[in-house]
Amino acid sequence: MSEDASNSSAGSIGAGSLDRGSDGVLPAFTWQYTYKLDAQKRVAFPNEWRPADPRTLFTLVLWPHRAAGRNHAYVYGLSQRRFQDLLSKLEKAGMGDARAGALRRAIFGNSTTMALDASGRLVLPVRMADAIGLQKEVLFVGTGADFEIWDPSLHEICTRAESDLAADAYTQLV
Repeated sequence: MSEDASNSSAGSIGAGSLDRGSDGVLPAFTWQYTYKLDAQKRVAFPNEWRPADPRTLFTLVLWPHRAAGRNHAYVYGLSQRRFQDLLSKLEKAGMGDARAGALRRAIFGNSTTMALDASGRLVLPVRMADAIGLQKEVLFVGTGADFEIWDPSLHEICTRAESDLAADAYTQLV
């Protein structure tokens, strides 16, 4: 299994109240890592991101991207705290809101919660891996408090498609 980066600035990740590590720091998923996907859809989770507590749960959600050319482009990975935040936002919309109902079905009907296996791997559901076109390699992309799982070639297509948007967003940070 190969990693694209030898260095990472990933923060400590662990269980505990609100997903804080033993040092009190919230998870920080940074950098990009590429690993091989085996026939059982198992993939190593980046060492720098592994939680101290092996019982730590992640929620994985199939997520769209307009440039993907398919229903789902990647798997969005959330800590349980972040997943509860998402759930709370969707519950506030109310049961009568048709748009929120469609979004709830799209998210919760395409998500699963799991811990890493004893070898520190994610065991992706076959339907989830197939939906985003995973075959031989998996690209993990850190997005701060969350992470994304991509087919490397589709990630390249989607990154190019949003390059102007990203460049504009950088100017708003400074």
